[in-house]
Amino acid sequence: MVDAPPAQQQRRLLAACAIVLTALNLRGAATILSPIVDLVNQDVELDTVMQGVIGALPQLLFAGAGLITPLLVRRMSLPALAGAAMVVTAGGQVLRASTNSDLAFCLSTGLIFLAIGVGNIVAPPTIKLFFPRHVGTMTSAYSITLGLSTAVPPIYIVVLSHAVGWRIGLASWAVPAFLAALLWGVVILTSRRSRRASEPGEAPAPAAMRETAAGGTNVDNRSAVSAADAPDESLAVWRTWQGWGIAVMMAAQSTVVYAMFAWLPALLRDAGVDAASAAFGLSLFTALGILLGVVIPPMTSRQATLRPLLAVSTVCFAVGLIGLMVSPGHLSMLWVAALGLGPLTFCMILVLIPLRARTQMHASQLSAFVQGVGYLIAAAGPFLFGLLHDLSGGWTLPLAYLLACVAISLPFAVIGTRPGYVGDSARR
Repeated sequence: MVDAPPAQQQRRLLAACAIVLTALNLRGAATILSPIVDLVNQDVELDTVMQGVIGALPQLLFAGAGLITPLLVRRMSLPALAGAAMVVTAGGQVLRASTNSDLAFCLSTGLIFLAIGVGNIVAPPTIKLFFPRHVGTMTSAYSITLGLSTAVPPIYIVVLSHAVGWRIGLASWAVPAFLAALLWGVVILTSRRSRRASEPGEAPAPAAMRETAAGGTNVDNRSAVSAADAPDESLAVWRTWQGWGIAVMMAAQSTVVYAMFAWLPALLRDAGVDAASAAFGLSLFTALGILLGVVIPPMTSRQATLRPLLAVSTVCFAVGLIGLMVSPGHLSMLWVAALGLGPLTFCMILVLIPLRARTQMHASQLSAFVQGVGYLIAAAGPFLFGLLHDLSGGWTLPLAYLLACVAISLPFAVIGTRPGYVGDSARR
């Protein structure tokens, strides 16, 4: 027995709202601190070392989440895990806002980033779970919200912190996380009620976690089922060329993005660009990510567009990086714009993860591997970029390092975008 269409639509609407609200929390906690660090220092006294540790935490703990999330997915349903990640995120934000200890501040920040890392990983398979035939559309909504959660919180926190204090400002960002957790709870409860109504006296079938290639399974009945109830669907992603292809794509684009977040304003200032224009350059780089979230995911759903999109990304990266090497002080915003369009591969990856996985379990394992490897490699990006700048006394060598990362990733990206399921390639 299958639920009436209105009931299914209601649950999918709830799931869509939960996914979007979750995305709102996956970048904000990482970008909300740096604009008010001077205010925080007045009460918590974060020294330079502690600030450096906190600055290195996001990518490292996002990578660490890649190790623990597959274990959690085997014991919890995807909605339950997403909700738990939001509860931990909210709790960590409240703890961080209430402490006077630098160590407690650092530990609570680490807890937040680890929970966000889990949320990052479960998002693509959760989209596959609820919207198997609309992966591109839902990934667009998810990507746009990710971009907004990168750009909006730094502005919001500065205004609120000066009005009511940094503690209330930081703690207030726990509200959307609590709301996301609440929505996931409603999704789980309605799914369980639906299952009991449609299958009275029967235990949920293990196959409820499975999904056909056509996306024809009953979303409503499986959404509250733990992967622990499903048959073993373990996938050795690290043994597949396609898995490594997508992971290296993730590593290359993340390396460039995090290096630019850390160093682009300084690079532009050294090229003679005034402070206001340098800040605008970083804002432009960030804003283009939101635009890409609108355009790229629906296009990625079609196999015929993958290689052309990959070519556009490579050209944009090359034009932006070479332009900043050769003539950073002239047409600088053009180079920044080209560079900002390069990470369209991130939006591609968010769509490829669910599309290249046969089941939700495989999607979870692929997502954990891709993001774990990608963020682990990217964690060294800002440090190596700065080190090469110090060693060379200029920006040409560090920019050449980023260009080399893009070039090395290209053959892997070609493999990662080929058709077929990652699980199938593992069985060949």
